[in-house]
Amino acid sequence: MRTDGVGPRRVRRAAVVEESVLQRSRAVQLLREELGLDVVHAGASLRLFMAWLQRTDRTRWPHLLVLDLPSPDDTARDLDVIAALRDAGIRVLVLSALQPRSTARRIVSLGVDGIVSTADSEETFLSAAESALGGTVTISAQAHTAIYGAATALGLSRQEERALALYASGLTIAEVADRIGVRHDTARKYLKRVRTKFALAGHPARTKLDLARIAWAEGYVLAEAEG
Repeated sequence: MRTDGVGPRRVRRAAVVEESVLQRSRAVQLLREELGLDVVHAGASLRLFMAWLQRTDRTRWPHLLVLDLPSPDDTARDLDVIAALRDAGIRVLVLSALQPRSTARRIVSLGVDGIVSTADSEETFLSAAESALGGTVTISAQAHTAIYGAATALGLSRQEERALALYASGLTIAEVADRIGVRHDTARKYLKRVRTKFALAGHPARTKLDLARIAWAEGYVLAEAEG
């Protein structure tokens, strides 16, 4: 059973999974020197971490795992592993450039304990790590923008996002309306608003193909299919 947090008086342990040696080394240094964590494992891949975990007594398992997004080839498998680790009580903090965006959105849907962009400050990373250990989920502002992109920055509503995703996946306006439960003219209005907002941002989307390119690039078609 998961607890609400890791108490400050306990010896708190962490692990770091990151392919970049420099980024991995710096994360380890920060966790040790700034938060006083015992970093029990630092490696280049989730596969190596799982191998270490299997030969390590559970009393030495980390309370917090800091890791990058899964690679495109390993996404489905690694997401299953991350879900299992969280079920086992290990809190997961993602530190990543958050690309591709579709994978980043799947991480959000998985319900990890924090997400920080590599563009964030070290203070933001440390704050998110402390929050994760305390049982509070944090998604930094930089991470939120990286994950949701222009659509969030432009204020697309959830219905506008869904209309964009469905229309870009090949549905007609009538089919979009039926899927989201609105009148046909309402669905058409949603798509018109989407075009207007992107045009105001300097990204005109005059055709269905333009909208499709935006939706695929931003990860909305995949997100809708999984939602």
